Amino acid sequence: MKIIQFDGGAVPNPGTRAIGVILLEDNHVLKEISRKLDGIGTNNEAEYSALIEGLKRALALGWTEILVQGDSKLVVNQVAGSWKVNKDNLKPLNTEAKTLLSKFQSAKVEWIPREQNVRADAAASKALGFDEDPFHDNLHKRDIGIYCPECKKECTFEWVVLKTGERHLRQSCPVHGYLRAAPMVPAYIERVKSESLLQYMNDDKTPTKCKGCSKLDVCKLVEQGFADICGYR
Repeated sequence: MKIIQFDGGAVPNPGTRAIGVILLEDNHVLKEISRKLDGIGTNNEAEYSALIEGLKRALALGWTEILVQGDSKLVVNQVAGSWKVNKDNLKPLNTEAKTLLSKFQSAKVEWIPREQNVRADAAASKALGFDEDPFHDNLHKRDIGIYCPECKKECTFEWVVLKTGERHLRQSCPVHGYLRAAPMVPAYIERVKSESLLQYMNDDKTPTKCKGCSKLDVCKLVEQGFADICGYR
């Protein structure tokens, strides 16, 4: 079986991008690609670029039937057509990837967990100058504290509200960008409270619903669910 495994990354995000591609035949590595991309871009652009490079190399080798594997749910689902492509910067990359896929007699694209994509992951990380992926080394499974595990700079925390209404903490490094969805532990929650309050006070914004309230400075926190700070109901 002929398999293409791909991965890409950007440091920070957006930032310097790199791709990692592994071409396998009967579980033997025929080709490894580890390369930086020109210019600045996003992690998703790098993932798409890795996929496109792998498809081009496979066509050059004369492959006609392939299995493509990647750990980017966004790229895999967008190429499969199950997810919409909303970002303008990804639309031409999506079109190019689909055009290349159509040139094979048989082509299947599937998502695999990161631990099954370690070779492509390592190739992309190597091109970026890291021994391991700075973003996807299972940071969410361990408590890394408030400092980036790579550069040791102090991180910031913010609430992210998903379309489902679910909230989680986003931990970011000022150098490496997004690191993980941080655990909902008291220390992190207290930190995001203070950081959100400081930013809100600097922005000097007042929600209409709180006009006349004597605690305007913390209204943003109330909207984020911290009614215990303001007392607003």
